[in-house]
Amino acid sequence: MEIEDWEKKYAKAFENIKASLGDIRGVFVAYNSNIDAIKHIKEEEMKKLVGIIGCGSIQKRVVEYPRVIDDPVDFMARLVISMRDGKAAEVPTHTTDIHDWLMDNLVFDYARMGGQAGIMSNLLANLGLNNVITYVPWLSREQAEYFVDSPNLKYPFIEDGKLILRHPMHIRDREQKPKVNWIIEYSKGTKVCCAGECFKVPRDNRLIVSSRPDWLRINMDSKIYEKLPQIRDQIDGAILAGYQIIREDYGDGLSYHHYVERAVNVIESLKECNPDMPIHVEFTSIQNKVIRKAILTDIVKKHVTSLGLDTIEVANALNVLGYERLAYDAMGKDEDSVIALYKGAIILLEKLELEVVNIHSLGHFMSLVSQESPIDVEDYREALLFASILAATQASTGGISSIEDAEIGLRVPVYEKGYENLYSLASYLVRQGICTMEDFENGCVNALGHSLVIVPTKVVKDPVGTVGIGDAISAGTFIAMLTKIKEKGRVKCPE
Repeated sequence: MEIEDWEKKYAKAFENIKASLGDIRGVFVAYNSNIDAIKHIKEEEMKKLVGIIGCGSIQKRVVEYPRVIDDPVDFMARLVISMRDGKAAEVPTHTTDIHDWLMDNLVFDYARMGGQAGIMSNLLANLGLNNVITYVPWLSREQAEYFVDSPNLKYPFIEDGKLILRHPMHIRDREQKPKVNWIIEYSKGTKVCCAGECFKVPRDNRLIVSSRPDWLRINMDSKIYEKLPQIRDQIDGAILAGYQIIREDYGDGLSYHHYVERAVNVIESLKECNPDMPIHVEFTSIQNKVIRKAILTDIVKKHVTSLGLDTIEVANALNVLGYERLAYDAMGKDEDSVIALYKGAIILLEKLELEVVNIHSLGHFMSLVSQESPIDVEDYREALLFASILAATQASTGGISSIEDAEIGLRVPVYEKGYENLYSLASYLVRQGICTMEDFENGCVNALGHSLVIVPTKVVKDPVGTVGIGDAISAGTFIAMLTKIKEKGRVKCPE
């Protein structure tokens, strides 16, 4: 199939999904919403910070590869690593000292809604879904101000023993402290020098310094949890994110086991009258391997229907599941890395007992779909195409205020290099006798025990920013999938 044919499929997919969004009753989205302080760092600013910290200290810490940012040296080491490799990273900090140091020495350009759940909640509300019910355990006054002012965006709270849904601004906690993350974005070609060693950044990307003070817990108020069944007749699915915030141990004696159990209880409550309710978990970069494995094996496995990851997150997941070599290959820069991603997706699909594994990467999106899926692989192809349009819009404009905005993303051309890179995977599949080249070019391949859906994406040459693109992909894929499930009449909770 030629690129022109893909453009036609893009246009058709967009019109089909756009016309069906109103069929979705609503989506529940939790947990991680925060305020993002965004800084696009320039060469002279990087030079200034290197001078403040010192090259020797930075280089030593780069070798040590800090997995938690405890001080400015840790921060600079992880920033250098991220810029050198051109790969996104999210690293936690448990102290507010880093925020203070960055404010003194860098200062952010602007602030906006952050956190996967917060970004996706705003996006879905702006796309016009009937109900977007969002939940964040730490809803501060400042945080509430970053939710879009839309009547379809609602937050659950208890009033006189009853569950009430209102906009977050009406129910924020004035005493709650805000959670502020720093997003350090950088551009391809930026030159970084330290002690005579220089490199140029290979691609646009960012480092996220994730604030995780001790009071930050992935939890749900017990009174809201008890009333959770009351929202089931207003939703057709749920997107859950932020589990990376869970820590092994807390100062009050609780451990991650407690919060993992609470997370599973919420999922099971949502599915109580409909075991088939689509539940999507969005994965992210998780430094702690104990927590990473617990999320996959104790929260995701058997409890949710789909999992969303980028290429680095696929490698991280494979690593803790015992597939170190395949994890290494999936992170490669050669043409065979897409083959490793495919093999890794099969493992995640089977080992975690999922219906769908969604992988987004530059140039192509891939879904592995189990035989238990309630919709056809062609439906998933439309979902991925719709998601790519939203991602291109987000990259072009920095935000999506309505479904009409997506026309901008629709006009972005299909990425030729991504289109060409797919053929290394195609050749492998043909050699293995899994499909013909014609099957692959159509974007849908039926294999033993699963189906592969893979599409070339629309890529913006000079994106306004990178924050929120992955969230647009995952939220877009999920709601597009929901429209298809609604068309098939999948069982839902009684109204």
